[in-house]
Amino acid sequence: MESEVEKMKTCLENIHKVIRKANDILCSISQPSVCSEVLLSSQGTAYILGVAEVYRVSKRVEGGMKTLHIANETLQLCLRDINLAWNNLQAFLSLCPSVLHMLPPESKLSSEATIPGTDSVPCPHYNCGVCLMEVPESIEDTSESGEDLLMHKGHRYHISCANFWLNCVDTELPTSSCQKRCDLCTQRPEPTEFPCSINVLESPS
Repeated sequence: MESEVEKMKTCLENIHKVIRKANDILCSISQPSVCSEVLLSSQGTAYILGVAEVYRVSKRVEGGMKTLHIANETLQLCLRDINLAWNNLQAFLSLCPSVLHMLPPESKLSSEATIPGTDSVPCPHYNCGVCLMEVPESIEDTSESGEDLLMHKGHRYHISCANFWLNCVDTELPTSSCQKRCDLCTQRPEPTEFPCSINVLESPS
C-alpha cells in the first residue's frame, strides 16, 4: 500500500502544479479585458477546460483513496491545497462568466467511489492505474457510465487520468500488481484494448 500512497502523492502534487500554473497565468494579466480576451480565445477556453479535467483527476484520486481505505494526512493536505487553488482559479474565471459557465458542474467533476467492505480491497487490475478508482469491466459498462477508458498492457485507465500522467508526470503509465493473486485476477478474461485518444494539455500563449 505504501507504493500506492506514493503514487497518489506524486499525482496530487503535479495536479496542484497544473492548477497553480493556471492561476499564475491569469494573475499575470493585469487588465480584466485582456484576461477575458485570452479566456474567450479557442486556445484559452480549451486550456481552462483541460485544467478542469485535471482537477477532476484529483477528485478521482480522492475516490481511489476511499476505494482502498487509505487515510493519509499528507494526501489530505494535498487535496486541500488543490481545492484552494481550484477555488482561486474559479474566482479569476468570474471575470469571464461565459467561460465559467462552460466548466462542468461540481457534480460532474466529483467521482463516486464504490467502497468495498472493511476487509475487502479490490484487485488493482480492476482499478484505474492512475487514480486507483474501480473502473467498469467492459466497453458497454463504459458507455453507460460516460467514462472514457483505455486498456494498456492489461491495465485499465481513465483516458483523462492517462493523459494527465503522460503529459505532466511521467512518459510511462503506472501499473499496480495484485499481491494476493486473487480469484478476480487469476480468472479474469484476456483484456481487450479500449480505443484511446490522448491529448496534450497546453497553456495558452
